[in-house]
Amino acid sequence: MNAGWPLTGRDVELRSVVDTVLGDAHRGVLIAGNAGVGKTRLAREAATDLAARGWAVRRVAGTSAGRAIVMGPFARWTTSAGTSRSAQLAEVVNGLKSEAGGAPLLVVADDVQWLDELSALVLHQLVVHELANVILTLRSGESASDTVFAMWKDDHLFRLDLRPLIRPESDRLVQRALTGRVPADFLDRVWRLTAGNALFLRHLVEQEQTSQRLTADGDAWRWVSGPVATPSLVDLVKLQIGDVPTELRDVVDLVAVAEPIEWSCLSTLVESELVEAAAERGLIEVTPDGAIIRAGHPLYTEVRWEECGPVRLRKLRGVVVKAMLAQRTGRPADPLRLGTLWLDSDLDPDPDVFAAAAQCACARLDLASAERLARAALAADPNDDARMLLAYVLHLSGDGLEVEALLSNVETSYPTTGFVNAATLRAANRLWVLREPVEARDIVERALGNSQGDISHVLRVFHAFQEAMAGQPAAARRDVEASDLSRLDPFGQVMGRCAETLAAGDMGHVRDASASAAAGYAVIEQAPQDSIHELGLAELHAHAQLLAGYLDAAAATADLHYVRCADVPGLTRAMALAMVGATALGCGELPRALHHLDAGGAEADDSDINGTFYRFRVTHVETLARAGRVRAAVALLDSTTAGRHAAYEYVDPAYQLARAWVAAARGRIDEARNICCRAAELARERGQWAREVLCLQTAVQFGFTAAEERLTALTGLVEGPRAQLATRYAAALAAADGVALDASSVEYELMGDRLVAADAAAQAAATHRHAGRRGSALTANSRAQQLARQCGGADSPALHSSRITLPLTQREHEIALLVAAGMTNREIATATSLSVRTVEGHVFRATVKAGVSGRSELSALISADNP
Repeated sequence: MNAGWPLTGRDVELRSVVDTVLGDAHRGVLIAGNAGVGKTRLAREAATDLAARGWAVRRVAGTSAGRAIVMGPFARWTTSAGTSRSAQLAEVVNGLKSEAGGAPLLVVADDVQWLDELSALVLHQLVVHELANVILTLRSGESASDTVFAMWKDDHLFRLDLRPLIRPESDRLVQRALTGRVPADFLDRVWRLTAGNALFLRHLVEQEQTSQRLTADGDAWRWVSGPVATPSLVDLVKLQIGDVPTELRDVVDLVAVAEPIEWSCLSTLVESELVEAAAERGLIEVTPDGAIIRAGHPLYTEVRWEECGPVRLRKLRGVVVKAMLAQRTGRPADPLRLGTLWLDSDLDPDPDVFAAAAQCACARLDLASAERLARAALAADPNDDARMLLAYVLHLSGDGLEVEALLSNVETSYPTTGFVNAATLRAANRLWVLREPVEARDIVERALGNSQGDISHVLRVFHAFQEAMAGQPAAARRDVEASDLSRLDPFGQVMGRCAETLAAGDMGHVRDASASAAAGYAVIEQAPQDSIHELGLAELHAHAQLLAGYLDAAAATADLHYVRCADVPGLTRAMALAMVGATALGCGELPRALHHLDAGGAEADDSDINGTFYRFRVTHVETLARAGRVRAAVALLDSTTAGRHAAYEYVDPAYQLARAWVAAARGRIDEARNICCRAAELARERGQWAREVLCLQTAVQFGFTAAEERLTALTGLVEGPRAQLATRYAAALAAADGVALDASSVEYELMGDRLVAADAAAQAAATHRHAGRRGSALTANSRAQQLARQCGGADSPALHSSRITLPLTQREHEIALLVAAGMTNREIATATSLSVRTVEGHVFRATVKAGVSGRSELSALISADNP
């Protein structure tokens, strides 16, 4: 940890304080804010800045204990004890001015709410008579001397109300105070407990370090959760909130065990006057409409939990549960809050309450609470329903072996029409957790063969999802069409829409994909408990739009659902970040793509379940390669390959494209072309025609000239502008038509894909140059480089080629780049599938054309032309 904590998130406020002191409009600043918000630190930083500018700075502070001592804060400047007030006042003022020695005087007074009247008058006289400037700090909600308030009310001082840090500022402060990557769950914990209070934040971080729960591990930090309310933190919080009467502690304790709690519930347990008094003290907070009550600060709750003890807490929770059930508000109690309170109370267990709470926790992706509640439900009543519920929770958590054990005790004829049943859950566990897609398909197909009625529709929809995940979109769509989704529960309906959206998008039927996604959103709107699947549906929808070439629509879809999920910690936020990153890549916004994919990947490292994030790591690899970050791309490709998930076969073409971009970034362009062509063939065999278009388009970017015929055929199968643009692009490259390549570049830019636009312009420049059209070549190259800069520094073989002014053929250029990369002729031969003799011939011809004498000079020339 750094020796001194940085001042973070206060740049604007610091400038405001300093500028006000230096200006003529006011004689200083009154900084007001809650305890621990950072008033003293801001005042200190401003004073340090002004001292460096030649100001004489003097500091005083009020204290609650010293308020009764007249002139206590200014004792060092007065020796006239027992003399008149005016004499003491004059002595202090003269002493301060004398010490300044002619320099402008700044007096910094901390906690002015605790100044005695005469000390406040010293500050007033300094300000009114323009003898000094002041910076005062005042705790909000506290009463200060009328003299202090007069300085602000009479406009001598500018008042700055200092707010707590917001979440990004809190994260940034912790990141800057610690060296290395900080776990996302620790940042979440810090934010949840401190709510932007800088004093609490610093104390909590240092406490976790001292306790060895937060430890450095290379360039990262490791954190193990533990108790928060240590004696030192309890003392700090109690110091901040002061003495609390017993009757108010009862209010705080009830809120602490049940927050957020409705006013209608709390008012049945304590007198409303006590609630109001606690709110005035800042011990609790009431929403503007007066309906909901929370603790005044998260750490107040932690402290009260520590001081109440387990017996009192259990009793209080039981009291709150009974009050919640007795309410007649017309609205049922929140199932998760009710079940959690009940489980930790002194009431007898209720399996139905625990089961409802566990289901609610699953919908909110609070899997730790869901497992605890589901286990409680099973312990209270060990039946098949409870076993299924716990198995489902453990499936989401990735505990595949225990899921299998639980399901082995469920009756094979388990009667259910819900989407989650013994067959689908066992298949899902085999597919995602145990990574056995063949066995998963066998389970569903055997069940289908023995089913009829509503359950057959359930199984067919699950089978459709399996087919879509396996990259068999036509089969998936047939399964959905053969199912009656109206006979499924909302969960099943949304899963059916997910399968249909994925399959239609892969086939290039973007209108069907969008219609299916819209139908899925409508189901979720009516059944918010199934909103767990909304982000996945949005991801599939956005990708269908990307494949088709509707890039603005894809970005809008991703951004909309990111806003809804950005505040949900863990895998949900990681996926929302990555979805935005993927659409940003499609639009050629490399810095934005990397920012979101880096952030999503970091969060997924701590929260990924069942390899769900694998598909986003594929996109991340491609983004790194296209941004020229070759080492990072290679490293991530290696780890992604090692973690390839058998369930996500539909992304195989995308995985191959990521490999191709890494190969291209390493100068192995022939290998990159071959990978793209094989990926296109794989997509063609599966009927993933929209993905095939993208694979062929990428091959054209790598110089492949035989894609036009197949792309022409695909324009009759795939909707959207991409297929038609890719066909014209391939035709232009095959014909070496520089003018047509220029036109393709413009078309891609208008579509929103600036990365392809840059490559097409670069290829146009090379084509014009070979044809002797120097002016056209310069224009096209200038456009290519400008587009690459707009993308945030795009890198590609085409862009490299456009920079080289030597009259090299495409193959000579590729091999020259590999020479510049330091590869031997034998290594180049292996990378390009050529013989060593053929490579030697290309190297020789390149050196002759370049007018250099050997490999080293050719390498230097190529490297200089491709910085």
